[in-house]
Amino acid sequence: MASRWQARPRSLMEAGGRPGIRDEGASMGRRIRAVLLAVTALSMVVASSGVAQAGASRQPSQPSQSSLRDARAAAAASNGLGPAAKGGIGTAAAWFTGTVAAGGTQGWTWTNAPADAAYVVGYNPAGATTSATCQFETISTRYVQLFSGERQFQFTLKNVGSIACGATVQLAAVTSTSLVSTGGVNPGGTQTHLWNVPWNTIWVAGLNPNGATSSAACQFQVTRIWTVQPGSSLRQIWVEVKNVGTVTCQTDIRLGSTTIGSQFTIGTVGGGGTWSTTWNNANPVTSAYVIGPSPQGSAPTYCQFEVTRVVYVQRINSDGSSQRQIAMWFKNLSTISCGGLAYLQTIAA
Repeated sequence: MASRWQARPRSLMEAGGRPGIRDEGASMGRRIRAVLLAVTALSMVVASSGVAQAGASRQPSQPSQSSLRDARAAAAASNGLGPAAKGGIGTAAAWFTGTVAAGGTQGWTWTNAPADAAYVVGYNPAGATTSATCQFETISTRYVQLFSGERQFQFTLKNVGSIACGATVQLAAVTSTSLVSTGGVNPGGTQTHLWNVPWNTIWVAGLNPNGATSSAACQFQVTRIWTVQPGSSLRQIWVEVKNVGTVTCQTDIRLGSTTIGSQFTIGTVGGGGTWSTTWNNANPVTSAYVIGPSPQGSAPTYCQFEVTRVVYVQRINSDGSSQRQIAMWFKNLSTISCGGLAYLQTIAA
């Protein structure tokens, strides 16, 4: 059986070293509690000395509204609506994509999204062979308010492997709290906000757009979220949001959190560098994973990390058994060499 983790220096298909790791797998199966601890909102930040600022969004354009598939209908048709479909923490829905060509994408809309839910998308890929893995990744997300007041969560998935295959989508919800409103933001405009947050927690950002018109939805995207350690006793979450619609409107920024199920060491990375790893036996396969970095460094130059990619993989082992893996990429946004910890938690029904 494959070991729990495997370090990867650059890409999923390369061999790599073995960073130190502490596996708390015994606690992985426990029921997740939302850790909605008090956080301190500092300010809306446009520039701050010593802390990296978000650049252009890496998220590609979302498919047109008319081409998006109805996630709620797909889940209902396969008896896949979960306990968090109407709110709370857990699985909101699960459904199968069908076969997706290598490099192919699908856009999905989760309609009537509860106001307190921040969403995480996971996958259980299916269709790998002994010579090729099946790989899926979320490449774009956004929150939408329609003129009727309905809130939607939209995302685009991509088959990033080399063969045609499919995946069961695991849409998970984390209960969140509204912390700040952006005020009016022009189309294409961005804002960056930060909060002091407790240690030993993983954070998920959600949005509640407001200001749709009869001719245009209000649409916002979390373009980046990263973690900064500005001192030995302080930890911050930075969130950049962007108005990706066509009308000036606003959004509430919401944060939700979970406890830590497992953790491992992020190897020391030079400023601007990327470190990656693969988490083997990513069970249960009916879960989505929440992943967050916890940088370790010292002032006056802050250590800061961002999760830049998460890819769910199905691999056929040499004995013919199937294994789900998660490949993760962490980028050092600071100008110094530093490392830290990666926190993981599963969200399932």
